[in-house]
Amino acid sequence: MEPQQYVISFDNLSPAEAAQYAGELRDRLLDTSPNVSVEFERDAQNTMDFGATLILMLGTPAVIAVADGIRRWLSSRPTAQISVKTRHGEVLITGLTSADAAKVGPDKIVEALQLGK
Repeated sequence: MEPQQYVISFDNLSPAEAAQYAGELRDRLLDTSPNVSVEFERDAQNTMDFGATLILMLGTPAVIAVADGIRRWLSSRPTAQISVKTRHGEVLITGLTSADAAKVGPDKIVEALQLGK
């Protein structure tokens, strides 16, 4: 089975803050499952930073762990707001904040990610 791919971006932040949050969330997601791959993607090729957008690749069994990892990371960053799209641009989650993640729980995040299969 082909791994699922998602694009995670950070909304309403400066490029420096977004890059910092991308690094933190990348580390958190890599710790969730050995079946997860997370890479940085630069928004502009002429910059020196690693990028503030993450490309997430995972198999179906890792979806629950990743959803919980996103929720837990957001809970530690009350000013963060993320959006998740498929690699083809279909929006699955937009403007998710720590308050939203606490209300909906990981099961709703899993549902949204599974829509992008």
